[in-house]
Amino acid sequence: MDSSTLTFSPERCADLHNQLLAKATEHSLNIQIEQNLAPRFLDIAPEFAEVPSLDDMPLYRFLSLLHTTPPAVNGVVDLLTPFVYQPDPRTFWTDRVGHEPYFILLYGQNNGGSPVDGGIYLDIQSYKAVWHSGNSPRFPPPDQWLPLEVILQKSLDAWATGKFYWDVQEAAIKVRSWTDHDVEQSVAAFHRLVSSIELRMPFKGDEAHSHRRLEPLDAQTLAPFKMSAFATKFLTTANRPDFPFVAPGIRVFTPHLLDEIYGAEASESTRRTHWLGDEEDWPTLILPGIDSVPDDVGQSTNHDINSFDQSWGFGKFTVNRRSGLYIMPDIGNSDLVRLVAGSGLCSACEFQSPCRWGPPREPRLAEVFDHWTALVENGTWSVDANGVSTDHAWFTEYTFVAKPPPVL
Repeated sequence: MDSSTLTFSPERCADLHNQLLAKATEHSLNIQIEQNLAPRFLDIAPEFAEVPSLDDMPLYRFLSLLHTTPPAVNGVVDLLTPFVYQPDPRTFWTDRVGHEPYFILLYGQNNGGSPVDGGIYLDIQSYKAVWHSGNSPRFPPPDQWLPLEVILQKSLDAWATGKFYWDVQEAAIKVRSWTDHDVEQSVAAFHRLVSSIELRMPFKGDEAHSHRRLEPLDAQTLAPFKMSAFATKFLTTANRPDFPFVAPGIRVFTPHLLDEIYGAEASESTRRTHWLGDEEDWPTLILPGIDSVPDDVGQSTNHDINSFDQSWGFGKFTVNRRSGLYIMPDIGNSDLVRLVAGSGLCSACEFQSPCRWGPPREPRLAEVFDHWTALVENGTWSVDANGVSTDHAWFTEYTFVAKPPPVL
């Protein structure tokens, strides 16, 4: 979907919303479906009834087509997806948007906080939308807003891939921490990265080097080490290249290197004894760096480096301070990543700007591999017979370039 060419269609957006509501309610018995959001909107904002040709106003047309379930006696509305509630005209204009009268909180967030503290906002002049949370006082600039259709389609896609599902025991719509689709995306993106590197490797004599792919790591080889289920699935599915470096100073595991790095980890290490995200979902090093982070990084004047050993820093979750690419799970997402540079900097794989279509998160593994492929293909990273030859210090020196953009 090319979001740059989409214009707001009340009919298309309403159809996507109604499909989402059907998914959210298909397992609920005796559920009542209404189509009265437009009159509920006029009850809250009666001044809109004076708008000439109200039926032609895009917002009103959109609201008049939406299906919803009735609010509870206490006024609480039901969920549309695991992340957002159904539209509630009473909360369209909140304190947050009081100074932005053309912004409405169309879908309030469901993240343990108040629904009116964030969610999906709609600009009723441009009809662009964006996810915005209470963590930031300012709305994103106009060029970061997306067609509402794109955001709704992303949620519908999550049903199609199994990311969203109906939990029979809890009788609620939930989010899976990872799916086979997530693994397939990550493996495909990794293979594209490897292929891009291979195409830029020097010839040997008159013949191009004939590359072969090595078998994935064996599950029995990984078994002695505490690794997240997603990381294990990725490492036992992705074919490995016959060269070591897939990013600056970032290598692919061999069985020997795996034992050398993980085998030296103490059984009582913080990484092994504390999980993040869902239960038994540990931070996991999947592509080791060539360096370990020095012990004196706390003296650095760079906050992103000296925080490594602070109580809130990532250092305690590394494997013996080893640099490299880590799976860094959170609740509901087991395929998020964190890159630890040899300097101790841990921000080189954060998004360049916040995620615009959903709750804030770190980049997914597939998104990072796609960005690394672009850095190979545009010549930012150099390649030699050992793979990517750019020095590992590049991640610290060119941190912003290393950050992937939030691409749909």
